[in-house]
Amino acid sequence: MYRLKTLLISAVLMLPCWLQAQPLPEGLKPVGQAGLRVFFMNIYEAELLNDTGEWQSMHGPHLLRLTYQRDISRHRLIKETRKRLGDDVPGGLKERWLETLQAMWPDVQKGEQFSFFMDRHGNGHFYHRGQHLGSLHEHEFSHAFLNIWLGDDSGYPNLTRKLRGEL
Repeated sequence: MYRLKTLLISAVLMLPCWLQAQPLPEGLKPVGQAGLRVFFMNIYEAELLNDTGEWQSMHGPHLLRLTYQRDISRHRLIKETRKRLGDDVPGGLKERWLETLQAMWPDVQKGEQFSFFMDRHGNGHFYHRGQHLGSLHEHEFSHAFLNIWLGDDSGYPNLTRKLRGEL
């Protein structure tokens, strides 16, 4: 009886998490794709999708799907994200975002997909192996995060142009 009570209480506490899970969007069209190589190492293959199949602006919906070509730890993902978000984001806001991501993101293994979906309202949703990890309902975060790959001043301009379908 005690076990049953414990299971029921656990299920009730988990219910809000299940209700908030966003399904991975379907029916989006490819805009562009590119691979990231650093010092002769393949890091990931990236693909950008949206509802038109053409790059128009940073307004959603956009799905950025990364298929990793090597194992990457959560610590490394957070470190690179901190670096790539740059100095345009106020420090306190950036640290709050990174703390949220630290709690949400897993380690990623070779061959696994890690995706970010920015919906029409600017909310950001993360997926690992097609499963919803969590969401950040902050328009500023979604734009800053996608700017890492799609911004005019991204660290990898050829990758940006290929993802936007410009090359």
